[in-house]
Amino acid sequence: MKSSPIARFNQVLLFIALAFAILYFAKPFLIPVAIGAMMAMLLVPVCKRLERLRLSRGLASVICVLLTLTLLLAVGYLLFSQLIALGKNLPTVGRKLNDMLNSGHDFISEHFQLPVDKQKQYLQSQIAGVSDLSGKFIGDIFRSILSFLVHVLIITAYSVLLLIYRRRIKDFVLALVSYYAGSYRVVEAHDVVSKIAAVASAYLTGVFSVALIFSVINTVGLTLIGIENALFFGVMVAFINIIPYIGSVAGSAIVVLYTLITRDSLFTPILVAVFFIVMQQLDSYVLTPKITGGKIQLNALFTLMALLLGSLVWNVAGMILFVPFLGVAKVIFDHVDALKPYGNLIGDRDSQLSTESTKKPAIS
Repeated sequence: MKSSPIARFNQVLLFIALAFAILYFAKPFLIPVAIGAMMAMLLVPVCKRLERLRLSRGLASVICVLLTLTLLLAVGYLLFSQLIALGKNLPTVGRKLNDMLNSGHDFISEHFQLPVDKQKQYLQSQIAGVSDLSGKFIGDIFRSILSFLVHVLIITAYSVLLLIYRRRIKDFVLALVSYYAGSYRVVEAHDVVSKIAAVASAYLTGVFSVALIFSVINTVGLTLIGIENALFFGVMVAFINIIPYIGSVAGSAIVVLYTLITRDSLFTPILVAVFFIVMQQLDSYVLTPKITGGKIQLNALFTLMALLLGSLVWNVAGMILFVPFLGVAKVIFDHVDALKPYGNLIGDRDSQLSTESTKKPAIS
């Protein structure tokens, strides 16, 4: 017997609640698996090329993952060394902040009739509270570094093993489809699995390509403007920009705030702000549409919702991973008749119309 609409609606709500509960409470296990899966899908084309050179699948997988890990650690070491160099400017930043605080004290005292002594007493009490937490903060840093190294090892192992066993995982999915949906669905399921891997790989490759391009452009631009530690800020802003919508604004705001504190005039902060506005327009209308456009055809509304839900469930990792997850879900929705309305809902309608008019597949 068919269930009532209310019963079906309750089942959907229950499924959504259980799915998000599992994602939230199992995130220590799921986040490394998800990152490892994304890295594996990113490296599948490279791994296949190495296998064509008569390397075994295991050796090719290990080489791909280790080379990628070496590149990421090199970028991390570069940022860390630049951060140490940036620390040498802390005395200057401290003096500038002190001058700004004094100006703020005078402004508040003049306009709000609040004595400077009371303002300083309040600030000192807040600083004392922060200093009491300094020991705990340092301990948290060491624990975070240790946890990060452990997660790097786990993600590396997941990536290698997923690359090695990717054919077995694909056969498992096809066997399930054949058992539950019939053998006539296997060909379509094979096409869906291939498109999912292609979409995730192409999207991640495009995102990191844009980040590398902007690392160079930002570093050169900030150097020409005359910003100290331009390499650190250029690479930092470029990789924060991986987070859709929010990343570009947050990264550029950090650099503008730094120049506002360290420079005596407003000319340099304004010039930096104009530079990043131009870069954001270049990213939005030129680089991202050309490099990553068409890989995951999601509209802005559901991309932003995926971003915020990812932040709520998995913090920063969710902000990066939930967008390609939603793109993978769209590929599945587009190939299941009952779910096609959901694919149309989260998709970029203009992109779909343009691809239909040119008779090209929706997923490139």
